[in-house]
Amino acid sequence: MRTSIPSTLTRPDVRRRTAAALAATGLVLSVAACSGGDEEASASGGGGEDQLTVEMNLYSRSLPYFQDFVAGAQERAEAEGVTLNVTYGETDPQLQYDQVQNALTQSPDGVIVVPVDPAALIPVFQQASDGGVPVLTAINDIEEDGWPSVVGHVGKEYTDVGREKAQYLVDTLGGQGTVAMIHGIRGLLFSELQAQGAMEVFAENPGITVIDGPYTGEFSSDAGLAAAENVLTANPDVDALYFDNDDIALGGVLAAQQRGIAMEDIVIIGTDGGEPARQAVAAGELDMTITLCGFLNGKQAMDTLVSFVRDGDEPAERTVEVTSQMVTRDSYEDVEALIASGDC
Repeated sequence: MRTSIPSTLTRPDVRRRTAAALAATGLVLSVAACSGGDEEASASGGGGEDQLTVEMNLYSRSLPYFQDFVAGAQERAEAEGVTLNVTYGETDPQLQYDQVQNALTQSPDGVIVVPVDPAALIPVFQQASDGGVPVLTAINDIEEDGWPSVVGHVGKEYTDVGREKAQYLVDTLGGQGTVAMIHGIRGLLFSELQAQGAMEVFAENPGITVIDGPYTGEFSSDAGLAAAENVLTANPDVDALYFDNDDIALGGVLAAQQRGIAMEDIVIIGTDGGEPARQAVAAGELDMTITLCGFLNGKQAMDTLVSFVRDGDEPAERTVEVTSQMVTRDSYEDVEALIASGDC
């Protein structure tokens, strides 16, 4: 059963009055530290609705997925008459906490956050709830004990993503082979849940040998290159490299190429489906990625929050499931068409 939301969040008129009262009495949340990387992503637009301000905090500026996510959210913000301000936690839980707390001092109409850490932000989300500011999480969920403090979550069940990727490898390898798994950030649900789902599939296929490899600690091609070099040095006969993110997967492609491994002799897969990864698929370098449709997801997140703030419409389910598409050389053109149309 969906956890009920505190009463200050279920009525937008009460929420606005509460925020105004807090501001008037000087009880707005204090700033723990100055935030970096602020930018105003959109200005007003729309057709006559009350002007809103939404603060958005993402855990990375550099990843193509989040660039697409911001673009989609910005498009909807402009259409809905929303001023969207964006900050980036840069995978630092403390920095993100400080940035979100700082954003609340601006008395926004709502906040969208992609958490770096599933537990770290729960106290500041509770502060937002107590102050009548609705918070929507996206992409990375928070731990269950924090659910009552947020409106809901827009994201993907990452265990399903991991299962889909693992099944692709099982099918591509004909049920026999060695798969090395290289992870991104330890503790990040995006990484951990994908691995959990993948291992469930691999466990059902005894012909697959799994090398549970390192965590890179960041999502970058340099980190992926270093990790893949180590794995390939220790396991030169590996048949496939499984990455939980495209940026590190592209580093894995480079590592294989530098070792003289022909791309047809190794299977390399990732997740996110940003443009660089899709181009690598088209070029026959990356075998598969799953695009999480960042542009569409950004629109979904903005629509969900604005509907709640303006009309009090709660999501029908706590998690608003986002769209994803598997990208291979066979499906590349179809997925590109969906992206071009704004449907991914």
